[in-house]
Formats: sequence, structure tokens, C-alpha cells
Amino acid sequence: MYKSNAGGFAELRQYLDNIPVIETHEHYAGYSEAGGNNAGAKDALGFIMDNYYYLSDYICAGGNTDFAPEMSARRKFETFQKIYKKSKNTAYARCLAEGLRICWGIDSIESLEKITELETRLKTRGPDSYVKTMESLKIRAKVVDLCDISALMDFVDGKRKDQSKYARFAFPLPDFHNIHNETDLLRFQKYLNRTVVCLDDYLESFDNFLRKAVEFGIVCIKDQTAYRRTIAYGNPARADAEKIFNEMIFNPRDIFGDDRVRPLDDWLFQYSLRKAAQYNLPVQIHTGHMAGIRNDIVKTNAAHLIPTIELNQDVRFDLFHGNWPYLDEYLFMGKNYPNVYLNLCWVQSIDPVYCVELMKRAVMTVPHSKVFAFGGDTGAVEWAAGYLSLAKDNVAAALSELADSQWLDMDEAKKIAKDWFFNNPNEFYNLGIRE
Repeated sequence: MYKSNAGGFAELRQYLDNIPVIETHEHYAGYSEAGGNNAGAKDALGFIMDNYYYLSDYICAGGNTDFAPEMSARRKFETFQKIYKKSKNTAYARCLAEGLRICWGIDSIESLEKITELETRLKTRGPDSYVKTMESLKIRAKVVDLCDISALMDFVDGKRKDQSKYARFAFPLPDFHNIHNETDLLRFQKYLNRTVVCLDDYLESFDNFLRKAVEFGIVCIKDQTAYRRTIAYGNPARADAEKIFNEMIFNPRDIFGDDRVRPLDDWLFQYSLRKAAQYNLPVQIHTGHMAGIRNDIVKTNAAHLIPTIELNQDVRFDLFHGNWPYLDEYLFMGKNYPNVYLNLCWVQSIDPVYCVELMKRAVMTVPHSKVFAFGGDTGAVEWAAGYLSLAKDNVAAALSELADSQWLDMDEAKKIAKDWFFNNPNEFYNLGIRE
């Protein structure tokens, strides 16, 4: 999908198809019915539109996904195609098409006949096809963020056991510090065996569950509160946080706004980082671009985290999504802070040109042991397949161009590529996975 004229590109790209891969960020624990949102594997257009990244491009191009129930299959296809033709050249669209080609042998979605053929093939989609695809992609593990603490609780407490052999779990942190009413404060109460009535109770209930989660095998902590607030976390006094907590627990029918709870929110976030240090858990943090449309990018620049990173020097920060579009700040942080690591999950399919430049500059500025090349950040294996293909293109382009310029030789380029895709995340998350 993304090619380079560098002399070693073809050789390096072929090499990348034969190395093991660790996905550093995903959102489904096992086989997902269809794109994560259960649109129905037999409905090809529904399956395509369940790719929430391409969906944002589709909507941005003027599309509407609310097809009338009485619309014929042809009319739905024509409606889809009208918008698809306006958006098919984005990286999201290219990866979507590539994933369908890799997984289902569909070489185009621009004819009704091909859509009908896809529907037929999707009828065979299931757990076996999921495993077959993961094996063909040589994905050895994926770090899964379920986003919802109750979903992780079900796995930790043994209520669910349907995760695939590839899944390694992240702890979804926002539910700990994003609290606005008494209900939020009682999320972990069952692990306390008494009523939560004060901040110490709340912390003890959280600590008990976190300990169980560590014993269960979580490999990191994940925070994506950049979607709702600035990541410029403060370091308030405990007394200020406790004051808000006491008001909230004493007024159970009140809902507290973001500004009012900010001291508690910030204090709890800093508390969670101390627990991460205690358990030697990396902390994944969403930075840069956000899924969907109409978001405020200013609040998500990784540079906002610098005071927190300075404060917590014994915590390893795993900064996500290439901080797109803030490339310079991202490279500075990777170079300047020993506890900052650069994760290119998702961003490989947001902006390939940005990623090629970022990786070339990263080789020259940041120890290559601090870079992770790939995380699908998707809801289905088809989309991970497409995104992985593009990520390999991008890495091959960046490193072969550096080899052409004689900054690297080809053997060194191959070593760096394998470290980025496998060795670095394997060591960073303490996965202990053999090739």
C-alpha cells in the first residue's frame, strides 16, 4: 500500500512478513463477532461500517450510516459508494480494503457483486478463522484494553473465560479517577467487604482489586481520559482531593462537574502512578488524535504530561499514537526522558507519511529500544490485518531509506525492525513470549 523507491525496500518488506509481531494495543479479547459492535457478520456493508476508523472518514465526507430498512441491497450499495468514492484514498480506507483482501480474498468493494461475494464468505467467519488469521499474521500476543472496568472484573473474577490465547490485559484506569457521583465511588466496594465511607476506604477497595488483577496477569495500566479532559494533570494536596470526596459521598444524589472534581481526579491519577511503580506496570497513555470527529486536539498533546513524567521517574510511560500531529514534542520526550517510550499503535494507519518521517527521525534521535511499531487498536482481526500490512510498509520505507542514505546497513535495519515489532514490546510488558 505504501511503497518506497529505496533500494532495500522490497528486501526489508519481505523480511517483515516473516518475523513475529506483538500488538501493543487492541480492544477485543478473543474472536469478535463483527468489528467489535456486533453489526452482524452476514451483513457485509454493516461489517464494513463497523470499522470505526473508516466510519469517521465516511461521516467526514458527508456520509450517513442510517440506511432505511426498506432500502434494497442495491440502493444501500449505491448510497455507500457515493461516499466511498470520496474517501477511498485515505489510509483508513486503504487498510480496510487491504484487510478484506488478506482475510477474505476480496480485491475490491466497489461493485455490488464483490459486496455480495464478501457476504457469502463472511458466513464462514468464526473463532477458527480468527485463529487462522492471527497465526498467518504471526501475531504472538496482543495487549487488550477493554475500556470498561466491569468487563475486566468479569475476567479477573472468573465470570468470563473467553479470551483468546493471544490476549494480555491492560487495566482500564479511567474508571478509577473519573468519578462524579457516589455510584462511581462504589465501583470497587465489593473488594472491601464493608461500605466505602471515606477516601481511605475507596483506596483500599481499589488496591484490593488491583492486586487481584495483577495476580490475574495484567501487563500494564491504560488511561485514555484525553478524550474527556486535558492530560495536563496536576499534583494537588490530598486534603483538597479528600474534601471533594467527602462532599460527593455525603451527597449521593448530586452529580459533580469536571471542574469541581478536578483536584480529586488529578490526585487519584497520581496515586495510580505510585501503584504502577509498586507493581512495575507500564502506564499506557492516549496522546494525540482521537477516534471519531469533532474532538479538541489541543488537550491531548503529550507535552502536557511532562511535569507528571518528571515527578514519577520510576514509572515507565508508554505514550500512544505517535502523538499525532505533534511529532517534534513526541521525539523530544522520547529522547529526553529515560522513562518515556514511543508507541506507534494506530498512528501507522492515521498518517503513513508522518510515521515514515517520525521513524526515520527516531532512529537518529531516540534509542531504538524505546519504539514500538504496531498496535491495531481495532475491533476485529480483519482491520488489524490491514493496519499491520501498512505498518510493515511504513517501517520498511523508513528503514530502507536510512539504509540508502548509509545511516544504517541492511542487517542493522532488519534488527531494528524486529525489535520494534517484537523484541521491544516483549521485554517492555514482561511477556516472556518465545518466537
